[in-house]
This record gives sequence, C-alpha cells and structure tokens, in this order.
Amino acid sequence: MTGQPRSWQVREHRYRCTGYGRARWGMELADVMAAIAAEHPKAQASLQHNIDRLSGEQWLELTVPSLRPGPPGPARLRYLFDADTVRLCEVHLHWISSGDPSQEQRLPLVQAASRLAGELMSYRWSGLSTLRGAVRGPGALLLFSGRDEQGATVEISLDGVAFDVERPGAPGQPEHRPAPRGPAALRVSYIAG
Repeated sequence: MTGQPRSWQVREHRYRCTGYGRARWGMELADVMAAIAAEHPKAQASLQHNIDRLSGEQWLELTVPSLRPGPPGPARLRYLFDADTVRLCEVHLHWISSGDPSQEQRLPLVQAASRLAGELMSYRWSGLSTLRGAVRGPGALLLFSGRDEQGATVEISLDGVAFDVERPGAPGQPEHRPAPRGPAALRVSYIAG
C-alpha cells in the first residue's frame, strides 16, 4: 500500500505519547507559549492565540519555515487546550501543498509520512492498539494510528494523494486510486489520553 514503510528498526521499549517537542500534556497555556518560544524562536511572529467563542476551546497556532522529519517547506503547528481546564490536550502538525500540485509535488508528503510511520512502527505497541493503511475516502489515507498504554494517541494521515491498495483475495494486484484535484496534506496528530 502507498506510504507504508517496507522496513523499520525494531526497538525494545514501548511508545509513550507525552506531548510534542517541549510541550507536555497538561501544561498551561503560558507554559506552552514559553516552550514554543524556546523551540521555535524564529516563528514567534506567526504565533496566534485563538478562542472558539462557542466551545471555549483555545489553541495556539504558528507556522515554521520547515519542520523535521516532515517534507521540505513550511509546517503549521496547532496546540489545542481543553475548554474547561485550559491545559494542553492535543498537538497537530500540518504540511500542505496548496493549489493543485502535480504527482511529483505530492510525493514528498507521501515519503515523509512513510518515514514517520516507520519511526512509530519501530516501537513496541500493546496488542490491537495500532491501525495501518486505512482508506478514509478519495485521496485520504490513514497511514498509522497508535494508542499508548496511557491512552494517548498518535496518528499520521495523508489527504489529496494518489495511492495503491491491495484488495483481499488479490495479493500482488494493487488497485491504483488517483489523487483528487486540489491541495495535498500530511497531518500528524498527538492527542492526550
């Protein structure tokens, strides 16, 4: 299947999702802002604090010129806070090829997603706590989703890409599904348990 790593290193320890970068689950907004400032000092001008007036949910969002191990180009980071406690509960990373990119322009998103999935698959996971290669719709693919022992989740997905899938009963005969017109995106999500 497209985007699935063909090989990966095997680690002895289990994956633990405690946050993203220097930001940890349960941190207050001011502490996350300080962590972002330390981790992405050149992106401070793009940092925005937003509040959803209906739900009370708050988030910080910024754009960085590049973010490893993602594809080349800018990435958008969004740090979400619980509406009741205003403590960090989710982080989402987005890389977007806007417009209507060619297949060659979409390929770095797929390659980066495959690298990220291989990295996560190298950890030990509890039984039935991972999912790989789920088709979500036209051009939409969940490459990896895993839940750690504390209930936190990490997910890698692609939107707006072409991919090949193997049907049950037809191994070695992949079915090609073209990319829909429009932008393509790689999203990595970290969600507290």
